[in-house]
Amino acid sequence: MSGRPFIAVEWGTARIRARLLAADGDILDTLVEDVRLVDLDRPARVARLRRMRARWPDACATTWLAGMIGSPMGLEAVEQLPCPATPAMIALHARRTQIDTLSVAILPGLSCISRFGDPDVLRGEEVAAAGLVGEGRGDDTLLLSVPGMHGKWIELGRTAVERFHTSMTVELYRVLAERSILAPLMAAPARDGDAFRTGLSRAADGGGLGRLLFSARTAVQAKRFSEQDAASYLWGVLIGSDVRENLPAARFDRACFVTGAEDVAPLFLAAINHLGMKAECIDDNRLSAAGFATIRRVAAEQEQLR
Repeated sequence: MSGRPFIAVEWGTARIRARLLAADGDILDTLVEDVRLVDLDRPARVARLRRMRARWPDACATTWLAGMIGSPMGLEAVEQLPCPATPAMIALHARRTQIDTLSVAILPGLSCISRFGDPDVLRGEEVAAAGLVGEGRGDDTLLLSVPGMHGKWIELGRTAVERFHTSMTVELYRVLAERSILAPLMAAPARDGDAFRTGLSRAADGGGLGRLLFSARTAVQAKRFSEQDAASYLWGVLIGSDVRENLPAARFDRACFVTGAEDVAPLFLAAINHLGMKAECIDDNRLSAAGFATIRRVAAEQEQLR
């Protein structure tokens, strides 16, 4: 495998995060653009890749792409890989293609039947999962990735992603904050404190989510807590409901990691620890870089065996 740095891009529905990485995954430079994928036609997407190449002209020829750029709405549709899936399998099923003069490898994403019996899919989070596996920390591990909208609870074995499921907790909070009767109570930033933990505990008891959400409004009216605390309570109710149903999958002897958005991941970490598990927050930027490096390394090993 070339010791030259390489370009790795997480391309989601609303954000592009491109990195120049050393072969071992060290981050040399980062470029972040907030842009909706649906607002870019194919020439505009290719133009962005060209600008990345121009920014890092000495990088290896192949640019590695993950996320929604590999979906039917993206640059090239790549079918999701069924679980269980190892980093080597992810590398093997990457779409290697030439787009004009650009050489790209588009990762496939994953599919599975969750522990609840539902079909599920992801695109992009397989990179973070590969990072944990590549670092030898995937053995019987639970990884919660909450990058912004849809949280992914990913169950890992020693060498593979075993299965996962998706929760819309973050998106649900944002919809409530924008369009519901509770919106006026959700303007303040949430924090870990008494109101948040009250919401966690009430949700952990198994009450109906609709009733518990409305109880924030009546609790403020009854002066049980202030409007400033309402957002924290509501986050506690939503996150507590999410975490509660995952307690059986997160046994006390099982490693649990949380990664994702800076405003959300710490709240999930606090909830998991408060409700009886021990979890560790891990930097998603570094973890994704490690995942790209792992996938690229095993891809090079596969090339040598051909």
